[in-house]
Amino acid sequence: MIQKRLATVSLVILACLGALLSAHPALACSVCYGDPNSAMSQGAEAGLLVLLGVVCTVLMGIGSLMIYWTRRAAYLGALEAASRAVPSDSRP
Repeated sequence: MIQKRLATVSLVILACLGALLSAHPALACSVCYGDPNSAMSQGAEAGLLVLLGVVCTVLMGIGSLMIYWTRRAAYLGALEAASRAVPSDSRP
């Protein structure tokens, strides 16, 4: 049992070590290594701004929906409290 586990752990460590040693070095982008005014870096900046705009729009929509639900719950609670306070059968 212990030998089986040791063999499995050794195989996993060997596979991880092999993957680390066979990895190629990453090449730098145009901002890190090159002209920051190139079309590639300007496109990357534009893409980031678009994604930031989409995320902000979605978060603002979720926040406004929560505010709407909170106000509506308060309104319906007040309406229900008012209907309980006034008896429906108020004949003299």
